[in-house]
Amino acid sequence: MDAESFLANAFARSLGERWKELQHLQTHGSDLDEGAVQVIAEDAAAAAVSNLSWHIALGECITAQAMAARLGVPVSVIVEAVSNGRLVGLAGRFETFLPLWQFHDQVPDKGPISVITDVLEEFSGGLGSAFSPELVVLWGATEQPELNDQEPRAVLSKVAPEKLVWSAKVTVAGLAR
Repeated sequence: MDAESFLANAFARSLGERWKELQHLQTHGSDLDEGAVQVIAEDAAAAAVSNLSWHIALGECITAQAMAARLGVPVSVIVEAVSNGRLVGLAGRFETFLPLWQFHDQVPDKGPISVITDVLEEFSGGLGSAFSPELVVLWGATEQPELNDQEPRAVLSKVAPEKLVWSAKVTVAGLAR
């Protein structure tokens, strides 16, 4: 089954299960305005696809809450590190997600590997107030010409750190225009 079919089936199944849990919705089912339902359905589909695309971009990850518990620090410390460009992460509606590819052996026991620190410095320093953690996530998940059209996250241990930093500089220069 392809990803789109899997998403559609899982979404339909989950929607059906949740609809059954909310009995009061069933009694009003015939009162619903079809136009309003269409807009709601389109919004829900957009949210589901957006959520999925960001999780694909992140790859395997850990939540800020789980990482904070693992390190014995407040969650706010992890969230702030993402916001300030010291860790790669993505803030969702209720949780911040950190991709494991930024850590040595994909284990979040310490800070990111040194080349990721350098990449984060390129992004945050080069973009200043325009810096957004999402940009680093997207860079990591996008094939880069400077890396022979490979995703940075896939070649972290395979290419020289200088090449990764150069790729980040090129991306930042393009974004800063």
